[in-house]
Amino acid sequence: MFNNIFQTEFAKNYVNSKFSLFSSGKHYSKGVLYTFYSDKLNLIEIGFAKNNKILEDKIKRKEFILLDKKNGNPLDFLLIIKTLKLLNVKLFNRNYFNYSNKTLRHLKTLGWPIGNSIYKRRIIRKKFSCALT
Repeated sequence: MFNNIFQTEFAKNYVNSKFSLFSSGKHYSKGVLYTFYSDKLNLIEIGFAKNNKILEDKIKRKEFILLDKKNGNPLDFLLIIKTLKLLNVKLFNRNYFNYSNKTLRHLKTLGWPIGNSIYKRRIIRKKFSCALT
């Protein structure tokens, strides 16, 4: 009897400690999740910035254009990187991906901010070319 109670309490505490990371927002500060795109390099950069000033500095330094941004935390960024790796999306550096419709489709499905301009333009171009052939 004591053994069953101990196992039940241990399992309950173990599960709570494992998932407290997701339920508690104390560990992670809020910031900005963003997506950059470079037509020249055909790359997408996704990332996390602690505030808008840091994001503006990145925009000034890079050859990338900002597609979209939203509020989030570093955990969201880490989870999207891990999920894209599991989906076999090619990761170049820490947060650079090769541009493809597959990559954008996964990002959009996972709720990452990608904007509508580049995604829709490429889809429309693809549909138009398929209609001509």
